Amino acid sequence: MQPDPQPFGLCASYLVLVRPEPSGQYTGELVGLPEIRATAATHEEAVRQVRQVLSQWLASGRLVAVAAPAEKPLLQGFGRADPREPLEQEFLEDLARFRQEDLQSSLRELDTECPNSSSTPTT
Repeated sequence: MQPDPQPFGLCASYLVLVRPEPSGQYTGELVGLPEIRATAATHEEAVRQVRQVLSQWLASGRLVAVAAPAEKPLLQGFGRADPREPLEQEFLEDLARFRQEDLQSSLRELDTECPNSSSTPTT
């Protein structure tokens, strides 16, 4: 089974920690996965090499993206608001509006950051 090079059809962002070395070089390391690291002459080159190693791991299936359920069964019903309360209803409407605005903002960012992305693997 071939892994999807862009899991779930979206671009993903990863944190790369870049540290200067005493030798004057820079070491980049993927946060949370220290096995993915690279040392290079410049900060930018270290980040580029980490990105390349990450891409290789994803393409080879060594690193696989999986979907996890967002639902937390133990917390069902905990903290539920009474929709009959006017202030609760106003709060829930504001929350829904903020979520919609955040979603639209995220989609706009994805459109500008990943203009050529596709969920179709190219092999």
